[in-house]
Amino acid sequence: MEYVSQTKSARVAATLEEMILDNRLKSGSFLPSQQILANQFNTSSRPIREALKLLEAKGLVVISQGRKAQVRSNSLDQYVESISTSIVNSKISPAKLMRNLMQVRITVATSAARGFSRLVNRDDYLAQLWNASNRMEAAVPLIYQKDASGLLDFQKAEAEFHRTLVFANGNQILSSIYDNLSPLLDSVMNTIKFTANQMEKRSKNYSYLCEALQNGQTDLAVALVLVTLTTLESKVMDHYPDESAALVSYA
Repeated sequence: MEYVSQTKSARVAATLEEMILDNRLKSGSFLPSQQILANQFNTSSRPIREALKLLEAKGLVVISQGRKAQVRSNSLDQYVESISTSIVNSKISPAKLMRNLMQVRITVATSAARGFSRLVNRDDYLAQLWNASNRMEAAVPLIYQKDASGLLDFQKAEAEFHRTLVFANGNQILSSIYDNLSPLLDSVMNTIKFTANQMEKRSKNYSYLCEALQNGQTDLAVALVLVTLTTLESKVMDHYPDESAALVSYA
């Protein structure tokens, strides 16, 4: 019975994934409720829940407690337009700005991981990612020793890792937006205090991500990006708990 359930889950996930990627399910739209999906696919709610988890691991949907699953952006051009409009809004709270910047990083990194195996200059980008990952790993012992240079080396290498993933998408508009706004995000990241153990774990995740990209394990690579960056997003947003803070101008 368990095997049948898993087979149904994979079949449902594959059908919904195809509908998302060919734009029949639009970016930002909500999927039907689990009960409606179960009726449509002639199955129970359990395979639907499992299928949605598979889609979430691939970065295709966002699942929030008490809400229907929402389709993530399936078009970088579309995402660039929507996020840039929001970011350059003349009145935006610091919390909203930080959330937008983190979403840029998450969306673009998952997109890059998903399409990495098809890149013509894949080896060049992979070499840059390994270089940044190795530098983070080398900095960890210094961080345990409370050596400030180790922390600085780690932060620089991590910023370069993300920038490489962004540029791997080959979207010049997005790369320009990121280049102009990432220093603000990086400066905030650098004020957050992480334990040496947390940074070591993050370093290992980047290494695992490089291995997954090198071996063509696309689903694993996307899952690692999501785990790493959503954890960072939570840390960043802990510094901006009040979404109703006074609006400020970034224009």
